[in-house]
Amino acid sequence: MDQPGISPTAPNAARLLGIVGWVFADMLLVLVVVFLATQTGGAVTPSAVATPTPAATPSASPTSQVTNRSPEPPAGVDSDFVCMRIDTNPALLTGAPSAARDAHLAAIERQLKERTSQPDLAGRKAGIVLSFGVADSPDEGTRYAEAFNTEILPQVPAVFGRADGAVVGSRAFWGGRPRAGRKSGSIEVNIYPMIDATNGPLGRLGAERC
Repeated sequence: MDQPGISPTAPNAARLLGIVGWVFADMLLVLVVVFLATQTGGAVTPSAVATPTPAATPSASPTSQVTNRSPEPPAGVDSDFVCMRIDTNPALLTGAPSAARDAHLAAIERQLKERTSQPDLAGRKAGIVLSFGVADSPDEGTRYAEAFNTEILPQVPAVFGRADGAVVGSRAFWGGRPRAGRKSGSIEVNIYPMIDATNGPLGRLGAERC
């Protein structure tokens, strides 16, 4: 006879709950194992292991080996510059077209070509040009320098011409008031050459004065 208050199915229910608990735990363990198996953690799989290749046999010919080759300098504009001073007649340099002005501009052009043919610039392209006009006022000096850049630089394309036919970058500035060795209308020209596989940096110590 069953005892009052005790269900005859209680042992079976407890057993069933225990089985469900173990099944749940087993499923959780399986999920954890699957999760860990999918996380490589940076491990190298067999397919990722590189197969060693035999080392190349050095050539027996000494002429085919290149040793101690100096790296080529990157192309760019040199941080150093070549300085030259050109005396001009500012009235002609900035004046109206005339035969006298044409002759004066041609003389300035010859001075520039002569200087850029010297060993430190021969065969080199300019990267940028800074011109400084000497005059009593900043406006006058800048105007002289601008006239030089506009009228003279395009006449020497071998040095100041770009590949697209334009003139290299230039800026005009006031070069201060006239004094000994610096006449009014004179132009100080600072030429920063290009560095490429053929021409390295100028390699001077300190800025050049002119």
